[in-house]
Amino acid sequence: MILLRTSGVLYRFALHQAVNNRAWIMLGLGQPVMWLVLFGPLLESLSGPGMGHSGQFEMFVPGLLMMVALFGSTFMGLGLLADLRAGFLERLAVTPVSPVCLLIGWLLRDVTLLTAQALLLLGVGAAMGLHIHLAGTALALSLVALVGVLGAGASYALALVVRDENTLAGAVNFVTMPMTLVSGLLLPVALAPGWLRMLAQANPLYYAVEAARSLMAGHLTDAAVPTGFAVIGALVITIVWWAVSLFRRGVV
Repeated sequence: MILLRTSGVLYRFALHQAVNNRAWIMLGLGQPVMWLVLFGPLLESLSGPGMGHSGQFEMFVPGLLMMVALFGSTFMGLGLLADLRAGFLERLAVTPVSPVCLLIGWLLRDVTLLTAQALLLLGVGAAMGLHIHLAGTALALSLVALVGVLGAGASYALALVVRDENTLAGAVNFVTMPMTLVSGLLLPVALAPGWLRMLAQANPLYYAVEAARSLMAGHLTDAAVPTGFAVIGALVITIVWWAVSLFRRGVV
């Protein structure tokens, strides 16, 4: 109970900091909407394997949700490095607060912000013609949260390992760029040549995107759904365990 209460206090503190940063909020909320408004209409006349018949937004928005989760979480470690340099974590280390509480509070903050972005994106998508299946969309949002925890947890852990903003940013770009390109996030992998489809099988984000598309189409019993949750869930457990072990060793 003490762990939960302390994590809750740190969560509210971190969320208050994020909400007060209006420029960050505007940029974070505006970027996915621009993708939807400016890129989505280009898919209207596109046809081929995996495109389906329900409209381009039913194909594009689930992938865009995963993009929000990935890019909205993997750079969170930069904030950790800023707190390290400002001495905030050093001051926190002399208190009875467990560093793990800080990690939990930050992850909850990150999930909250990603959920807000995702809801805004869904609202704009609905205004543009996206059909929303309530149960499937709710499950897709839970998958967005898992991908967010995965990305943020990996970012925090990597930040504690490298302790340098330039190295962290370079590593994040190096990993997220191929994950994005070989996930079918913008266009279905079914449109790709055979060798690229095979490469996608090794990309965990591919399974999350496929699961989100099935869920938001209302196909809750598709095999892609449990596969996506299983792959992302296993990675979340592994990454969070790694991050917790690093935080327990000391963040300063």
